[in-house]
Amino acid sequence: MGKTNVTATQFAAKKLLGKTQTRPSLTDAQEAYPSNVSVPGGGVFAETIPREPGTQYYTLYSASAGSPTTVERVYFDCVAIGDGYYDADATSGDGGDESQTTGNHAYYLKLPATYQTTSSNPNRGTGSFVNSQRLYLSRGGLQLIPPFTTDAGLPGASGNNRYYIELYTGDPTNPSNKISSTDAIDWQCDYYSGIIFLQDYDSTKVPVTASAYLYTGKYLDEKLTDISSESGANIIVKDEGSNITTAATSFNFVGAAVAATNNGNDVTVTLSSAVYSRTAVTATMTSSVNDRILGVSASSALDIRLPAASGFSSGANFIVKDEAGNANNFNITIRTTGADKIDGATSIILESPYAGVNIYSNGSNKFFVY
Repeated sequence: MGKTNVTATQFAAKKLLGKTQTRPSLTDAQEAYPSNVSVPGGGVFAETIPREPGTQYYTLYSASAGSPTTVERVYFDCVAIGDGYYDADATSGDGGDESQTTGNHAYYLKLPATYQTTSSNPNRGTGSFVNSQRLYLSRGGLQLIPPFTTDAGLPGASGNNRYYIELYTGDPTNPSNKISSTDAIDWQCDYYSGIIFLQDYDSTKVPVTASAYLYTGKYLDEKLTDISSESGANIIVKDEGSNITTAATSFNFVGAAVAATNNGNDVTVTLSSAVYSRTAVTATMTSSVNDRILGVSASSALDIRLPAASGFSSGANFIVKDEAGNANNFNITIRTTGADKIDGATSIILESPYAGVNIYSNGSNKFFVY
């Protein structure tokens, strides 16, 4: 038993040429299914792979607490490939190792038809993560985690290497359906294309499903895009025209009048309408702590009663303005409440055309004109 020189040589040579072996007698030009070399870390996979992931199906696992989830254990459907149907007797051109019947030697993996409703992958239903998607058609969008991405299971290292693909003759949740690695069918898996090759066909060991870990993290191009957007041109922060910094790492928005929202890293800062709102005044009234501009158009003398200074935030300010230009005829009297004072007085009067006044509160018991 064992892989023949023809099988091993053709498999390795075709993979290096970007093809997946489905039949030893086919040349690399005749093989129809693509392949590639799976590279972790700084190659294709751009996020860390867990050393020894959990074993629950359709559950996402991360390398450490708080790090991105990058693998998901999935069971796949195995579908026979037409080019892989042949007689691999030792005397045939396809070079089996023993006498055997004609059968399917090559199978492609595809996501199950219920993947989108079963998976916990947040990307399910998008890109290549869709029901019945064939791995080889995803051109690397769907990849199995190859065993060499971890030291678990190696001599001198602790833990189990769970990234070896497992084949089953039926329901993968039934251990009795598992095809053992010692079964005499001498099979191998292309972890990039998701294609299984059996050297020696056995009608009692035909793979129907497979269990493997699917990569769900970001690929290198996505990661580079993220890094590029994060490390773009410096943002210059200024205060009244003077530079504060060109290396800002965060912005803090302070005050009840300021609100910020985030939609896909597109941040919108909104000033409350109270910051710039105008209230029209035509008769005696009591103002609110939310009033910012009191525009007066009087047809007779009127009073504006201020709320308590303690109702304002310290430094909160507002404006009273004679918009009609007739305060000389119809005086505008601004009065305080209780023991509050405006520059030491209980009231001030606007009595010239288009007069105006800016007032701020100390947030306690006083108003000041500025």
